[in-house]
Amino acid sequence: MNLFFKRLTGKLHSTKKMEQYIAAMEAEIARYRAVEASPELKEYCELKKSVESKAFAQNKYNLTHTKYKTTKPHLLTLEFRKLLHNKQLMLYLQVKDSAQLKDYLEFRQSPEYVQLSDKKLVRKSPQLKNMLTFEKSKAYKAYWAYKDSKLPTRYLELRELIGTNEFQEEKAFWKNPNRWLTTEGHVQEVRFAQLSSSSDIKFFLATDVKKIEKMESYIRVFNDDFDWFKLADSKWSAGFAYKSKQMKANHSFVNEQQANNGGLNTGTIGGFLTILTKKESATAPAWDPQKGFVTKDFEYTSDIIQTANTFRQKEGLFMVKLRTEGNIHHACWLGGYNKLPLINIFHFNGRNIVVGNLTDKGFDGTSVTGICARKYYIYSLRWTKKELIWYVNNIEVYRTNRNLPQEDLYLALCSFISEKQRATEGKMEVDWARVYSTAE
Repeated sequence: MNLFFKRLTGKLHSTKKMEQYIAAMEAEIARYRAVEASPELKEYCELKKSVESKAFAQNKYNLTHTKYKTTKPHLLTLEFRKLLHNKQLMLYLQVKDSAQLKDYLEFRQSPEYVQLSDKKLVRKSPQLKNMLTFEKSKAYKAYWAYKDSKLPTRYLELRELIGTNEFQEEKAFWKNPNRWLTTEGHVQEVRFAQLSSSSDIKFFLATDVKKIEKMESYIRVFNDDFDWFKLADSKWSAGFAYKSKQMKANHSFVNEQQANNGGLNTGTIGGFLTILTKKESATAPAWDPQKGFVTKDFEYTSDIIQTANTFRQKEGLFMVKLRTEGNIHHACWLGGYNKLPLINIFHFNGRNIVVGNLTDKGFDGTSVTGICARKYYIYSLRWTKKELIWYVNNIEVYRTNRNLPQEDLYLALCSFISEKQRATEGKMEVDWARVYSTAE
């Protein structure tokens, strides 16, 4: 695939933009889950359920539209005032427990009561005169008017009720035309508005959870930012990986011009991994398909490193950010204990970048042109149960569903010079390598 026009038109994102996108995606997941677990979101959801309910709206309407004159405190106050201004009722309340009434009622039950009808006797007896005077009084008439009435009880109930702090507070509440502003409902309404305007909650509500779940299906299981100093302290080992202990891990091939140098040509500087291909004489093992291991003199040295002892994975997303110098071979690939399969995530053969899957059925891949291997790009392989898909930054460059590997494979990085190449020095520089597992 030729990426020249995609790069020219901006469809091929810059590596910087790609890294920003990856970082933003991971930050988005972290932010979404942080907001999801926050007490603010819990409070928002509870308030939303309350504030947006019909009951809340009805209550607010009642409190803001009800006239004080129609309220219970006002009506009870009017009722109490009416009873308070009932003179006969007030007389009844004054006399009902008085000694004068008690004496009269006792007298009324006595034999002397009949003497009240005798005017002569009344004139001669101060007691009879007093009893007759009380019997004809307004107070006594009020007693008889209300002694079986419910009004005195109602008056006393209202007097006690109206005298309480609770009633006075309720009355003051309803008399306040801005009463809604004093309610818990208003507090909830204001708080809900505050939370609704929160950037975190706005972000959470606007984010599709399916998008987050899809991004979360990729779990970073391997990461190397190359902040180590010694290869022995890293996730990488020098040389090839073989099951048989009789096979030498650190070797080259007879059709190559460099000796693999056991990790001596590999190092890190400022968070970048560097594999150097240097012009220097070395005598090292080389594999000959007919003779096995032979000793060969080389004029160049380089390295191969791999994660066979620390990390292997079947399927997932494999990503590496790298660049190269020198028109020799540089590669990032996935391999197993056997020679095949071998998946090239990136392979610069001295002329072109090549990606693809090498199996016993042959090579299934493509050349990628239009970009310079000397510049940093992110090379990715998405390996699913159904297919292999290669990307350069954000652009898909090849996919296949043929001859998919059925085993866990390790990551490998190497530089080498084939026997047909014009030998030069070179360098492969890797900023980071990451692998994600996926539920797909």
